[in-house]
Amino acid sequence: MSRIRNIVVLLRGQLWIIPLVISAMFLSLAFWILTSEAAFVTRWEDADLWWLYGGDASSARGLLSSLLSGLMTMTSLVVSVTFVILTLAANQLGPRLVPTFMADRQIQTVLGLFLGTILYVLVVLRSLDETLGTNAVPHLAVTIGSALTVVCLFALLFYVHKIARSIIADNIVARVADELQSSIRSMLPDDDRGQEDTPPDRMPARVGTLSIGRSGYIQVIDYAHLVSVACREEVLLEVKVRAGHFVLQSGEHVVVHGERALGKEAAGALRSAFVVDRERSPAQDLEYGLRQLVEIGLRALSPGINDPYTAVAVIDRLGVAIEEIFQRPLQRTMLRDTEGRVRVIAQRSDVQGLVDAAFDAIRQAGRDVPAVLIRMADILGQLAPAVRTREAQAAVLRHLAKLAETADAAALVPIDRSAIRSRIKAARDILVAGIPEGESSVL
Repeated sequence: MSRIRNIVVLLRGQLWIIPLVISAMFLSLAFWILTSEAAFVTRWEDADLWWLYGGDASSARGLLSSLLSGLMTMTSLVVSVTFVILTLAANQLGPRLVPTFMADRQIQTVLGLFLGTILYVLVVLRSLDETLGTNAVPHLAVTIGSALTVVCLFALLFYVHKIARSIIADNIVARVADELQSSIRSMLPDDDRGQEDTPPDRMPARVGTLSIGRSGYIQVIDYAHLVSVACREEVLLEVKVRAGHFVLQSGEHVVVHGERALGKEAAGALRSAFVVDRERSPAQDLEYGLRQLVEIGLRALSPGINDPYTAVAVIDRLGVAIEEIFQRPLQRTMLRDTEGRVRVIAQRSDVQGLVDAAFDAIRQAGRDVPAVLIRMADILGQLAPAVRTREAQAAVLRHLAKLAETADAAALVPIDRSAIRSRIKAARDILVAGIPEGESSVL
């Protein structure tokens, strides 16, 4: 499923797929209409078809030529505006957000509508000959071409509205956060039912290591395939990398425990479980969406932009994401076969690492911005109701301690430092009181 999700993510980020599909549909529509007898009928009995084009071939060619010229102009405008928006997004919000804009289905649909209409009008236009009589003109095809042009005009208005809304920082932050929420729900289970995530009683002897053999970012690891290979070879695999890591060609990426080393065929089968490419993917990487939000916050806090309100909006959304993570059990690290024996020990993102990935960089960049530090302390305190484990409580308290050290070392006036300190204390008090002493690890 992770492989399939990775392919879907890659396909959604391709700007040309939906326009290609729509263009193919419009070409099929033009062919069907031009080969249908209904296209050449000017009127039906007992029907007042005032909207149906009824001119001759010369007038139809002139009309379609004018429509084609206007469509080409509008399409050029849409493409130009798209490139301007992508440039602004890359400069102000980060180049890693460009795939988010390219994956927008509404933008892809508008582009497909324009391209498909152009192709439709071209096909109908080339079928017209000025020597044709009035009854030989494909009236229905010309009418549909005119209607599609009108639809394109309204689509252009929608596109301008869409672009105007999309460059608002809060909307971009909300969209990235929504995608992050969707990724969290798809990667983390709703409940904690299943086998216990406990290590084996006795680790077999270490008999060898395996490198992936390719350099790049790990996008997906097929753990089910690893378990299958481990069962066939009667070994235990300890995976030292996870999705999102950058790896070199050589290294101890997988440690093999068992009675004998793996053969060449088994090693090749293990390597095939790793999908490595030039960039990270959200298919199996919990930190991917967090880092996208963090990048927006860091650019907002840069001296060239200096927009603390966007950074505050990012902190709010990061709090929502961390709350969602706290309410769900994390991905299992001990993967077992059908008999319950541990076959793969996976490296997964833990609570502390996720909290650090969400808040560390923004805390460091906003150390001299009181509004950012105060908001971060408030959000960490608001996470208290979602804290259900000792690990989550320790992660948030540790970050509050980092926040206090940052405030003490920053160049702040005493009144701002005092305000930050009071918010940190309030958040810590709520968190400490949240899980009573002696409570079990999972509430």
